[in-house]
Amino acid sequence: MNRVIKLVFALTFLGTGVVMAQPDSLVTFTGTVLNLRTENPVAGVPVSYKKLPYESEMGDIKTDANGQFTVYFRAREQYSFAIEGEGFIKVSEIINPMEGANEELVVNRTFMLSEGGVGSVLKLENLKFGLGEATILPESFGELDNLVKMLTSTPNMTIRLEGHTDYVGNPSANLNLSQMRVEEVKNYIVGKGIAPERVETKAFGGSQPIIRSNSSQERAVNRRVEVRILSDGSTN
Repeated sequence: MNRVIKLVFALTFLGTGVVMAQPDSLVTFTGTVLNLRTENPVAGVPVSYKKLPYESEMGDIKTDANGQFTVYFRAREQYSFAIEGEGFIKVSEIINPMEGANEELVVNRTFMLSEGGVGSVLKLENLKFGLGEATILPESFGELDNLVKMLTSTPNMTIRLEGHTDYVGNPSANLNLSQMRVEEVKNYIVGKGIAPERVETKAFGGSQPIIRSNSSQERAVNRRVEVRILSDGSTN
């Protein structure tokens, strides 16, 4: 199939190395969609496109298990293009298929999706503190740096850090500990250049456990910091 397509392509190579395509040439446009914060592939995300200006050609597909998709664009046309998955901020742009195309008329792009949607809650899975302390352990820095990256790439996003502890123990002490922990997380984020007014904090102590159990190991999931999206700058 690839060989047949290549035979159809009529290419001209300029002295600058720019590839020119005949009007009936097709560009193979392959994309990989990743979660900006975790850098994991995002599967099953809808991808749509429409040929401009009259939307005479359009398509709707979804990313595969590896977060990838492939579409075929006419080389000298323009397309409106959008990736819009539940729990993520919509990505939209105008695609000029020949931009970034190699001599085989293949484009490979990576799209990073920011988690969003007002009210969405993200758990910082790898955030660790010292036992009974608000000290952030070094193995947490990668998780927090990814959060900083998400906020940097979405400059109108505001969040609230919500702190939770186990429900066992003194309620007042638990509330105080959860407040100190979210403040430490905020200090880290602000120290990386995020404006402090974009980051609110709220402490819940042990009042909202995920699980109730006699096992301290099972109750460990109750000790967490979650990120609630308050605004994401989306106009949709």
